[in-house]
Amino acid sequence: MRRHFSFLFVLLLVARPVFAADPPGKVVLETWEAAYLNGGKAGFVHTLVRAIEKDGQKLLHTTAELDLTVKRFNDTARIYMESGTDETEDGKVTGVSMRQLIAKGQELVLTGTVEDGQLHVKLQGGPPMDKKIRWSPQVVGLYREQILYQDKKVKPGDQFSYLHYEPLVNAVLSIKVEVKDSEEVSIRGGAKQRLLPVEATPEPIAGVQLPGTKLWLDKDLNVIRSLMQMEGMGELELVRTTKAVALKKGQGGGDISERQLIYLNKAIPRNPDQVVYRITLAEDKDPATSFARDDRQQVKNAQGKSFELHVQSIRRPESSKKDAKVADEFLKSNYFINCDDEKVQELAREAVGGEKDSWRQAQRIERWVRDHMKIQNYSEAMATADHVARSLEGDCTEYAMLAAAMCRAVHVPSRTAVGLIYAVMGGRPTLAYHMWTEVWVNGQWLALDATLGRGSVGADHLKITDHSWDGVQSVVPLLPVTRVILGKPEVKVLRITEVNESSAGTRNR
Repeated sequence: MRRHFSFLFVLLLVARPVFAADPPGKVVLETWEAAYLNGGKAGFVHTLVRAIEKDGQKLLHTTAELDLTVKRFNDTARIYMESGTDETEDGKVTGVSMRQLIAKGQELVLTGTVEDGQLHVKLQGGPPMDKKIRWSPQVVGLYREQILYQDKKVKPGDQFSYLHYEPLVNAVLSIKVEVKDSEEVSIRGGAKQRLLPVEATPEPIAGVQLPGTKLWLDKDLNVIRSLMQMEGMGELELVRTTKAVALKKGQGGGDISERQLIYLNKAIPRNPDQVVYRITLAEDKDPATSFARDDRQQVKNAQGKSFELHVQSIRRPESSKKDAKVADEFLKSNYFINCDDEKVQELAREAVGGEKDSWRQAQRIERWVRDHMKIQNYSEAMATADHVARSLEGDCTEYAMLAAAMCRAVHVPSRTAVGLIYAVMGGRPTLAYHMWTEVWVNGQWLALDATLGRGSVGADHLKITDHSWDGVQSVVPLLPVTRVILGKPEVKVLRITEVNESSAGTRNR
């Protein structure tokens, strides 16, 4: 976690949790790093290593916590995560852990034990989960990662790779390391010093090449500075320092919402029927595969790093395939869309009343969520549907998860879609990242957006990906969005046709 957490933490905008105290034991190593986001003091990283005894075995128990405070759409939000490893004295990882607050009063707790060449991962705070992933005795734990460069006595020109466990995606990743020639560096305006730069790059995940981290080592080969890009947030700099400096409050790095917007060349009328966009992803290897293709949007005229995305609204069921089957995963309860929860089912029954038609049931649920959710806030990260059913708070992810769960509770198959939505921000036409809900009716998927409650979705929603969230207790389904962000998207509106002003009107031809 210490060096390779940047690509997913934009999703973890939460209030700081209160966790149990570390197990007793002698402190072997403790480091503090001040965190600067886009040049402003935003928080800290704290790593603590203790020598403990567990089940008669001497271990090194390491915890690493990241705590950042940021501004997002004028709300103050917190990014917080704690991960841990247990390692034997000879460097073998025996256990892993992660604690992540995903909503106010709700945390995701993951623990894993290495047995017989596999990591047995268990999840607390939700439906029971016991998953096994392939493991290697070569995985480097958090303690060994702290002293890795000293152990290897690195020098300019060295290249090597090591294995790192990333709990956010519950996977073992390979990290490629290249040691560069030493250079004169001034850290945050201090005196120049000769440091050894290192570039560490993780392998792609689900086809997404994540950004690397640049580190600087002092004469004792300790990491005293690191620099990385946090997608949608900006540049994060970590500087080794004292506890007092690390904990000192700062002004942050400005409102990160500005970095999550894509500015357009022209405005789009409300709830349009059809829009053609030209999308350019300058940093993507195959841009034309970055957005979903389905009944309502098609990719055409791909040229180099750009392509046209033709988006057509579908206002009501049009397919005659009423007997078409959909996979069970879109009806089953899971960790995030837990439709078997008593409160979720109660709200679903209240929303649909005596309505029997599946499409109108889904529309009633969309409107119920829109009308009953409290004022949107950006302090929730990715709350589960049962939590949202009780708090009725959150942003688009909470709206979408609750609507999807309520639909499943009345036997309407559902999934969430993630992509871009048109919005006017600061008087300028933009696209912003957004989540909504899709339902399976009469043999086709139809989009609804509980954040808006219009009864259908127009061509101002550009879908990147969708997911049932079956068997998922991580943010892996959102990696396609990370891919688009890393591609440095530019979008132009080419054509707009037949704007339908009715919030639930029929499709114009």
